[in-house]
Amino acid sequence: MSIDIVNYSDGLKGSLFDFTGRCFEELGKRFEPSGRHSNYNDIPGNFVMFDCLIDGPCVCGTVALKELDHETAELKALYLDRELRGRGYGRRLISSAVSFAREHGYKKILLDSMSQYEDARRLYERMGFVDTERYNDNPYADVFMRLDLSLTEPAGRMYDEQYEVKKEWRYSHEDNHV
Repeated sequence: MSIDIVNYSDGLKGSLFDFTGRCFEELGKRFEPSGRHSNYNDIPGNFVMFDCLIDGPCVCGTVALKELDHETAELKALYLDRELRGRGYGRRLISSAVSFAREHGYKKILLDSMSQYEDARRLYERMGFVDTERYNDNPYADVFMRLDLSLTEPAGRMYDEQYEVKKEWRYSHEDNHV
């Protein structure tokens, strides 16, 4: 099984919608691309970065960044197939987003979530995110976190260890697909 992280392209839209629908269903939600989730219909127009974890032609994980202002990006759409959890793919997806944010000059990444997603919160904390004040009016979110990209300790150290793993993985990934 060869699992890769790739930038979103329109050729992945059907698989992305199927995957996102399954993830939402697992969470007891409904994926509504014609309504509340219409931002998925124009990914390049709504996100500055959207990566997909793929296994062959199938999307099995996602992560995205939305620009809030020229210094701040928001982590969005972090989803991963249940079978792949606990195997480092969530860290790889977040590392991909953090790497993009750093390379594009963002100073911090914010995220919102719900306290019931305890595993996700632990992953965010391991990646260096810390609690912060509410920054949006999302009525469903009760957890707000930030990652200051200019910090070197303690969050930066945790991130840098992950970044080294991601950097090595990305280079071998690119070498195999050029």
